[in-house]
Amino acid sequence: MTVVDRLRSALPGAGAADAAADSAPSWGPGWRRSGLIGVATGLVSALVVVVPVVLAGGADPVDGAGTTDAVRVGAALWFLAGGAQLGAGSATISLTPLLATALLLLLARLGAREAMVQVSTEGEYWGGLLPRALAAAVGAWWAGYAVVVGIAWILAAAGPFPPRPLSVLAPGVALPLLALWLALRPIGRDDPDVLGPRLTPRLPDTLRRGAGAGVAGAALLVGVGLVLVLGTVALAWPQVQAVDADLGATSTGAVVLDGLQVAVLPNLAVWAVSFLAGPGFSVVEGASVSWGGVESGMLPLVPVLGALPQPGAFPLAVGVVSVLVVVACGVWVGRRAVATVARLSRLRTKLAVAASACASAALLVGLLDAVGGGSLGQFRLASVGAPALYLSLALFALLLVGAVGYVLRDAWRLRR
Repeated sequence: MTVVDRLRSALPGAGAADAAADSAPSWGPGWRRSGLIGVATGLVSALVVVVPVVLAGGADPVDGAGTTDAVRVGAALWFLAGGAQLGAGSATISLTPLLATALLLLLARLGAREAMVQVSTEGEYWGGLLPRALAAAVGAWWAGYAVVVGIAWILAAAGPFPPRPLSVLAPGVALPLLALWLALRPIGRDDPDVLGPRLTPRLPDTLRRGAGAGVAGAALLVGVGLVLVLGTVALAWPQVQAVDADLGATSTGAVVLDGLQVAVLPNLAVWAVSFLAGPGFSVVEGASVSWGGVESGMLPLVPVLGALPQPGAFPLAVGVVSVLVVVACGVWVGRRAVATVARLSRLRTKLAVAASACASAALLVGLLDAVGGGSLGQFRLASVGAPALYLSLALFALLLVGAVGYVLRDAWRLRR
């Protein structure tokens, strides 16, 4: 049986689909096909970033810069979108556009899944991980992807923004690994025997039950932050347009600029969550936003930053409402967590699962901030974003208040 057989087995008309698959021509040994798909996955992923940069460079050329230079810059930005850090002289650029990262992850997941669909899932496990044929296909796909990563690194290293060597592990290792895990998840749900014992660790029941609610809670928080960002941009639209007009970007350059701003919307959403939780965020040194208000500073000419409130103190109600919003999210997380345990379970069990869910949500948002925040240069741009550790701690505390409140209320209702 192959991976595609297992995926199709749960669909209506599976028998007819299997008959059609049996009559389809084979592409040859699974690992060779998977290796080619790995190369194709890497190329498509890189071109998604490189092509717009080359088009923008052709439409708004910089003196002395040609197509080769644009390709090198595009390759560097591909690494940045994958989580790598770029060098800019003595400075470091490490602010990763999270939406671009999600797109690259989606493309890698699609490629990894396609690389496995015609591979046998029978036989002994390799290293306690996967059946040997499937492990060979996975390794071949990763090797093909790594070839593209290596070529892109050679190009980017010769450009103005060379990737920091150790940080290349993020787009070259971490991102493909996460994509493979996401591609293997539905296979493992359909048939757990496909995954070896090392890929199916036995987590404590409390952590396992709380993880799902935690992921949902992190998504809710980012969604709330995104609503806050879009609402702020809508209210300050004239200022945003004024900054855009000052830049004077035209044609393809304007499209690329708009695309970059869209790509960092999740980053801005995490910053908004940090504002709601209390730690706040910093755009440049001397320009921060927190419950206390907005501190002034020279901002970069980025249109979306024109939506920041004017410098000054916020009323006390802003902090109170912010706390209530995060606590309300904690109530929702607690409700989701309690739904994963039996209705008549002990109060201690429900509290433990709710706390686990809150910790998972806080850690995930903190991880997004750690990946998406960082540096855009040196001096005033050396630290951009929210403090990930403080953000996680503040979120956990506020979410826990809401979650515990819901659990206690649920227990009180059961005793009535």
